[in-house]
Amino acid sequence: MIVAKNITKVYGKFETEIRALDNINLSVETASFVAVRGPSGSGKSTLLSILSCLEKPTSGTALIDGVDISLLNDLELAKIRRDKIGFVFQNYNLIPTLTAAENVSLPMMFNRKSAKEIRNRADKLLKMVDMHNRSRHKPSELSGGEQQRVAIARALVNEPVLIIGDEPTGNLDSKTGAMIMNYLQELNSNGCTMLVVTHDPEISALANKVIQIKDGQIVSSSQHKEDV
Repeated sequence: MIVAKNITKVYGKFETEIRALDNINLSVETASFVAVRGPSGSGKSTLLSILSCLEKPTSGTALIDGVDISLLNDLELAKIRRDKIGFVFQNYNLIPTLTAAENVSLPMMFNRKSAKEIRNRADKLLKMVDMHNRSRHKPSELSGGEQQRVAIARALVNEPVLIIGDEPTGNLDSKTGAMIMNYLQELNSNGCTMLVVTHDPEISALANKVIQIKDGQIVSSSQHKEDV
């Protein structure tokens, strides 16, 4: 699903240069679950930004589902994000003026779907995450766990092949975090490839592979015994 070769990302020039990523090589198999760990400032978020087509590397290549994203223009990158990738963020990133159903529906508005198709798809996903009875509520009327469940439904609305998560349980209590982990595990068991940055050891325990990043470099990569 993902192949990154010699990915380097540099911000600034000369004495202000910051090397956020330094010659990263990474592969993520289709339908696998990969956790990325490391201290703050290690380059985790930069790596996610590149692999989710939000930024381009300074050098190196990255393939998503066989497509070299380093060669794409902004419009083509947006299409990859829309059609292939679902995002789950630590801060949920729901639009505060929209209801849960409207937040879930929003990504489909750019896919030329009919109003009925959009409504049916949003209803189905909200039922899947047990939020159908809260579909008319706005984010301010929902708990953190409820907002994250809505965010998961939104991530799935365009049937992505890859889910990218940035600390998806970071703002949740342990009980709600466990619920979100169960959803992620179920998605993975149904064939969705997962790439998740996390400090949560319980999410790491779900992963087929755990990658440690420090100072912009991968310092270790370990697989669970059953996958070796």
